[in-house]
Amino acid sequence: MNERERNDVVQSLLRARAAAAPLPPPSRTHADLSVDTAYAVQKAFVEARLDSETICGFKAALTSPAAQQAFNMAMPITGVLFSSGACTIGTRVDLTNFRTLLLETELGFRIGETITTPLESVVELRERVNAVFPMIELADPGFGEAKATGVDLIAANAASAAFLSGADEPAWQTMDLNGIGVAFSRDGEILHEANASDVMGDQWQALLWLVNQITAQGYHLEPGYLLMTGSIGRMHPAKPGSYLADYADFGKLTFEVV
Repeated sequence: MNERERNDVVQSLLRARAAAAPLPPPSRTHADLSVDTAYAVQKAFVEARLDSETICGFKAALTSPAAQQAFNMAMPITGVLFSSGACTIGTRVDLTNFRTLLLETELGFRIGETITTPLESVVELRERVNAVFPMIELADPGFGEAKATGVDLIAANAASAAFLSGADEPAWQTMDLNGIGVAFSRDGEILHEANASDVMGDQWQALLWLVNQITAQGYHLEPGYLLMTGSIGRMHPAKPGSYLADYADFGKLTFEVV
């Protein structure tokens, strides 16, 4: 894919987003779209939005083998979070503001020190984290009925749309994050029960992977940035109702979809 073709894809993504229309999977017209070129498209797509938006963090996606298989990928992927996507606990989420809204329970981490290069160990990483908290991702792949691949998802910023953050857990430094469980329900009906260790086998290793992928792409992680390590349990198509993500002692998140 040359620069002109890349710019054409970016413009098509921007037009679809502005019109709240289904995204055209770039791989349909660019069969040579690779992981590297998809990330180049993603970065250009992100940069094109920085005139009116600001980056507030990054996310991992496709962190489970099942999700990777569904998108024909052999590894997780990353995307950028924008400040405009931040929602408050108890918020009313309007389905008409999204194209294909999916709900995910996650853990979030806040960066306390600038990170500009890949880190070698979890020990280094923990020194640069200053908060951990429950999160909900409101993901929006936006491809409609079209069959999309992992490279399409990368190009379209890994379905990044919106998110809810819970309160900081004051005892996170002494907690076994992998032992955290979450029960996710809608109108009192359990949608899933899962453990934080489901994400790449270990939350800290997942976070280290994410940090190193992001810095290798040339981004700097600034104090205050949020990092989401990936879906704990299955993702769910959003339907109207009242939702509760119960992380037990780690906190609870509530919101409504209308």
